[in-house]
Amino acid sequence: MNNQIKGWIFFLITIFFFSTVEVVTKPVSGQINPYQMTFLRFFIGGIILLFYMLIKKEYRKTKITFKDIVVISAIGSLNSVISMSLLQVAVSLTSASTAAILISSNPVFVIFAAAVFLNEKLTLKKIFSAAVGVLGLSAIIISKSSGDSLKGILIGILASVIFSFYTVFVKKYTKNIPGSVFAPISFIFPSVIFYFILMMRGINPFAVNYSFNLLCVILYTGIFVTGIAYITFFEGIKRLDASVGSFSYLLKPLISTILSVIFLGEIPGLMKIFGLCLIIISILLVATKKY
Repeated sequence: MNNQIKGWIFFLITIFFFSTVEVVTKPVSGQINPYQMTFLRFFIGGIILLFYMLIKKEYRKTKITFKDIVVISAIGSLNSVISMSLLQVAVSLTSASTAAILISSNPVFVIFAAAVFLNEKLTLKKIFSAAVGVLGLSAIIISKSSGDSLKGILIGILASVIFSFYTVFVKKYTKNIPGSVFAPISFIFPSVIFYFILMMRGINPFAVNYSFNLLCVILYTGIFVTGIAYITFFEGIKRLDASVGSFSYLLKPLISTILSVIFLGEIPGLMKIFGLCLIIISILLVATKKY
């Protein structure tokens, strides 16, 4: 089996796991605080990735300073502490497919964040792509699909906006740090910060009324979605062009919607499907190399 085929296998595994997080956490959203769910997911995932880092041994070739750790932790907090916590809140207030579509729309916001922080040029194609994406989000907002709420949709959009900042800052500040080193640091150190934040708010992250189903969901999202999926992502990117990563945003909302229909019985209305199609078109325009 050649490297390219292996790369696609790794990457398709990644996309599948990423596409399941909203679907598997939706049924237990009433059994656990969304902040606890996010903490446990990234804490477990961080431990898995720490072992991956030790096995890969790329840290031996990488010079990491205290300042680097602080920067990586701050950037990682945008993802694991803020954006993904807001996503879990959105999951509890909307359908699983809607939450997945909203977080997958982040390339629309990356266009503007990259223009501000990376001085990337705003071209007509990028602006058109963003406009199509905004129309898609607007269609979802006015669709009034079953299980959705305006508050949940707005929180989901906010999660997507913050994730776009995370994406841009990763590109700006961590160019010379391998993914196998960046990921565990960006998960574990923010988890420590998150732990103390939750404790100060009177929430013990580990004090959960564990049922068998809830424990399975926590372990699945921690080990597979946040641990193994990132490992397969890094292994896939090594064998394929890095731009292939854009396709995760293209396929995730589609796969998540299909899974939510099959396993949760969420039937999207025509307006929601229209909004999904617009967002996929928008991401497809963003994913193409030439602007």
